Amino acid sequence: MNAVVAQGAPVRAPSRFLRLLELRAPWELAATLAAWPLLKMAPRGDGHSVLVLPGLIASDESTGLLRHFLSEHGYAVHGWGLGHNLGPREGVEQAMLDRIDKLHASSARKLSLVGWSLGGVYARLLASRRPEAVRCVVTLGAPLTGNPKATSASR
Repeated sequence: MNAVVAQGAPVRAPSRFLRLLELRAPWELAATLAAWPLLKMAPRGDGHSVLVLPGLIASDESTGLLRHFLSEHGYAVHGWGLGHNLGPREGVEQAMLDRIDKLHASSARKLSLVGWSLGGVYARLLASRRPEAVRCVVTLGAPLTGNPKATSASR
């Protein structure tokens, strides 16, 4: 694998072994479902809006369990509503900013952004564009090393 230079230091893409670890998703889902009774004891939210952004190639369907959990815990949860996340393309950023503006205006409260993988990168970008509307950003497995070519998704 070729190294990519990020801020002066070489950054290598994940190894084949690490990419194969992505096959653990079905087992993680099963573990989450088994832990659901314990997860239900988590603190309740305050009802503010939460926008959940999926990872590359994923859609709102892939974040359904997370959105269900947040909804059950008292948050007003919203999917991104843009189909499959096919990466940066014409109109996506503006559509997400419009969604944030609409959610912020309708509740008159700041919202939280939860982004998985590339969705986490988007969440940080969107928060920087709309700091007056965003309460916090939560990223899950987001490739935030400072260099967009430091992940296998860049290939």
